[in-house]
Amino acid sequence: MPFKRPEPPSDSDAVSSSSVTPAEPSQPPRKKSRPSQLGDLLKGVKIFVLQTKLEAPTIAELLFLIERSGAELCKDVKEASVIITAVRMRKRLERHIDWKIAKSKAVVTPDWLRDSVQKKTPMHCGDYAALQDLEGTTEAKCPTESDGETSTASPALSTPPPQRHFQRKSSSPHTPSREPGPSKSATPPPANLLPPDPPYEFNPEDLDYRSRFACMRASPLKCPNQELCEMLDVMRQTREVEGEERSELSYRRAVAVIKSYPTKIKYRREAEKLPYIGTKLISMIEEYLDTGHISEVDSTLASPRFHSLTAFSSIYGIGPKTAQYLYGLGLTTIEQLETYYGVKPSEQGVMLDSEKDARDVMEENWIKVALGLRHDLAIKIPREGVEEIHRVIMAELDEVEPGCVSTVVGGYRRGKTESGDVDIVFTHPNASRTKGLCKRFMKRLYEKGLVTHVMHLSGFHTHNALRTTHWDSLEKALTIFVLPGHTTRRRVDFIFAQPETYWTAVVGWTGSLMFERDLRLWAKQRGLKFDSSGMTRRRDSKHLYPQTEKEVFDILGLPWIDPTMRNADV
Repeated sequence: MPFKRPEPPSDSDAVSSSSVTPAEPSQPPRKKSRPSQLGDLLKGVKIFVLQTKLEAPTIAELLFLIERSGAELCKDVKEASVIITAVRMRKRLERHIDWKIAKSKAVVTPDWLRDSVQKKTPMHCGDYAALQDLEGTTEAKCPTESDGETSTASPALSTPPPQRHFQRKSSSPHTPSREPGPSKSATPPPANLLPPDPPYEFNPEDLDYRSRFACMRASPLKCPNQELCEMLDVMRQTREVEGEERSELSYRRAVAVIKSYPTKIKYRREAEKLPYIGTKLISMIEEYLDTGHISEVDSTLASPRFHSLTAFSSIYGIGPKTAQYLYGLGLTTIEQLETYYGVKPSEQGVMLDSEKDARDVMEENWIKVALGLRHDLAIKIPREGVEEIHRVIMAELDEVEPGCVSTVVGGYRRGKTESGDVDIVFTHPNASRTKGLCKRFMKRLYEKGLVTHVMHLSGFHTHNALRTTHWDSLEKALTIFVLPGHTTRRRVDFIFAQPETYWTAVVGWTGSLMFERDLRLWAKQRGLKFDSSGMTRRRDSKHLYPQTEKEVFDILGLPWIDPTMRNADV
């Protein structure tokens, strides 16, 4: 059956999804030897989750525990060795699973997985049989009983359900519920737009660096294997500028995994245990460990084509295909590119009056603008510079619409000491005051000379749950900004969100790229759709409105990760 979100369970037959202590089985579970690592606890065990009669937080918890335990989640019940279900009657089970298939599997309650992870040892399936009619077959088919040998668990690893990982540090008028979900109101204002800083306790050691999802790993700005990551990122860049998307993603995933590895890699076998590290990457890592270099990286860095394509692609409006086309014309340097486009250092842009204007402006014009401003835009912005830009912008915004709140996102929020641009998310507690505010504000900044170019201007769109592109439907302006009394131009992106989607916008624009990509994949696996402009349930397109940033993670069934630990890219 398809893997989808279920209807809410009936009162008579529901399994509790919010108990802090898992329910005890009818008989005490049998003792087994402990595995050496939590990620190997149920390695090789294939699990199918029958979502009928399970609520969303319980499904999130089970998916999280499957990921942590090293088991494999199956979408086809025929491939599974264990079926987890809250159904307790044969007739109800047969509505979803053929009885012959059920008799060939271990059919257990969710407590089997909870207790296995909590006690760090695979529990005996027979003690957790979901149906009385299947007690005998569940005991006989239990995959963790087949060899009688498992490895030993590490006491340093613990796995509480994701909703209970962290508590608020300070008392707050808003306390997230154990079972986060959509607000009852159609467009509720956030209960807490500006939480205390830092709002939540966070311990990176609580996360599993072997997870296949970057949104479940702690990724610091600088990691113990930073030099190795930067070398592998060169290979990622060359695949990107050559338009080899699948290969580029493979390197990006590998870099993200190594970024979260807590200690310096010294031996090949350490890398072999990490996800997304294939044979070719192992050979590169081994070469780096032996020599401190990677020959393919060295040859890439010596390639004139690589340097030309990389330089061209750094210009706003030039993607891989355009860069390759320009290189094919014989252009190899930025100076030649300026001559080709007829660029002058004083090249000026225009103020767009509408989104239609933005579509009508030829891409070539923005390439000329970006080339003309490239020296300014290449200068990194220190943290104090970002804060000054934010202060000036908020003072101006208060003149246009008092009462707005904002968060500086992007690399600044992830802890970077310098930023290439500034991204700011804005909202107002009164939703009616946010519509059209971006356009009004841009006109004011343009008239005052603070914004010299608007490269993209868009208004709000209805959140489309069927949209396949990753470009959100928020009201935004991508601009060139200059501080009063200064001459250096800066890239500043203004993102205006409705109050009910403020925190999804903050999470979505904080990044990093790989973290956000896996966040969307994880949400999809949970039957949800997530992007910066909102969250929806895929089966019925119902909107979900998290009222804090932490609640975004709660609804997705993810452990809280501090923004400074979301640096899954170099």
